Amino acid sequence: MSKEVLLETRAVSKHFGGLKAVNEVSMEVRRGEILGIIGPNGAGKTTFFNLITATHRLSSGQILFQGRDISRLSAEKVARLGIARTFQNIKLFKFLSVLENVKVGFHTQTGTGLVDSILHTPRYQRDEALAGREGMAILERVGLSDRAEWMAGNLPYGLQRRLEIARALALSPKILLLDEPAAGMNPSETADLMEFIRRLNQDGITVVVIEHDMKFMMNLCGRIVVINYGQKLAEGAPAEVARDEQVIEAYLGAGLTIQRRRREGEA
Repeated sequence: MSKEVLLETRAVSKHFGGLKAVNEVSMEVRRGEILGIIGPNGAGKTTFFNLITATHRLSSGQILFQGRDISRLSAEKVARLGIARTFQNIKLFKFLSVLENVKVGFHTQTGTGLVDSILHTPRYQRDEALAGREGMAILERVGLSDRAEWMAGNLPYGLQRRLEIARALALSPKILLLDEPAAGMNPSETADLMEFIRRLNQDGITVVVIEHDMKFMMNLCGRIVVINYGQKLAEGAPAEVARDEQVIEAYLGAGLTIQRRRREGEA
């Protein structure tokens, strides 16, 4: 029996003038899976994430989340539904503490307004207490509770990446979109990150990952979608995708692909 479709894109496109950054990409994300999205630099992967999270508006197509059309919702409303993301370039508040960074992520779950914040009303105090308690629980979950008072910018690079994910968890996401989470990490940090993502997934969070580290993706993801020149090129299990001639050509180029075939023929 197939798993429930949590997120679906139907022929989504984003055009910047004459550039088709994303061109009629259709795909499904099934509840409980870890799905990988790969492709060469400039293939349109991050733009695709931006469309899902309403950072960019669709040129055409449709996005459904739990069967509901979210194509025209604002980024804030999309986040409130349970779609959270991290970014290719770390976007922490580096001069705030680790805990304060996570507390920022609770803004969609509290009713505190500007006046409440200025006057420190009872609502503000309740929400602050809630964010503090829940924030520490998240830091405990991700192994950063002992660094709660550290300035975020003083964390090692790998832990900054983990903190960014922790802040996304403050949204209580049903689906987590990770954009190049292993970028800049050493092999030890990358291995730790892989286990961390697996634990999040085992806790019930559906994960979609963009990443250039092919070994990382092949070992982590149950299914992979390949995007090239803004279009979906292939989809399937990691081993199946790795053997796909179009995928190999997209990464290696036609000339190297021909050389590879000759070597295999001679073997």
